[in-house]
Amino acid sequence: MRSHTLLRLGAVAAVCFAGVIGSRAQDSAPKAGTILQQMAAAYSAAQSYSDKSVAKYQDLDGSERLTVNFRIWFARPSSFRVDAESHSPRGGLPRREVIWTDGSAVRTWASDKPVKTQEKVRLAGSGMFGTYAYHVPTLLEGSYGAAQRLHELSSPTLVGEEAVEGIDCHHVRGDWNGDTYDVWIGKADHLVRKIQAKYTDHQLEEIHREIAVDQPITLKEFRFAPEEEVRPANPSPKPKSTPKK
Repeated sequence: MRSHTLLRLGAVAAVCFAGVIGSRAQDSAPKAGTILQQMAAAYSAAQSYSDKSVAKYQDLDGSERLTVNFRIWFARPSSFRVDAESHSPRGGLPRREVIWTDGSAVRTWASDKPVKTQEKVRLAGSGMFGTYAYHVPTLLEGSYGAAQRLHELSSPTLVGEEAVEGIDCHHVRGDWNGDTYDVWIGKADHLVRKIQAKYTDHQLEEIHREIAVDQPITLKEFRFAPEEEVRPANPSPKPKSTPKK
């Protein structure tokens, strides 16, 4: 009888101990809000940043809408460039858009628009680019954005831990102005590796690669010259065939 009692007490103690360990593990796990703030701090601390990335827009049924290959360069205090080229599955020539500044004037250009000069970098509401050019640049410099930035997702939750192209990440989900955002943030460096967003009529997947922080960036990256760009020639019209008699 005594041995049975001791066994029961031992089992109860083991369950209690496991519960304490589990509780401590949950308490030690980072909170989603904390991860987002660590992400914001990492970008704010970066003296320079560059990456080479891709954004894929799809309809809600999964069919491809647009693919954008883009690069970001940034160096404090005020050098910045986003250079993007979009491709449509429907064909046609790719469209290129660039915003750049070496710390003096800010200029924008697109393959179908002339160069324009503006007083400051303005991404939100500029009519340039898509949301992909908003997410990381506005973390690097808050003045580039509007009311909300990526680290300010509403009701964030930690979905789990996953690897993105070999990088261990925290997977955080939250709400951005009514749209669901999933963000994968590097556990070691707190930098964005992947974003998935669901909007009312389409969805986005954005992946950031070849990330370099606090590495030298030459001034030529911030001195884009659109007049030196070679534009593909318009295809010659096909000759009309002569009807057979």
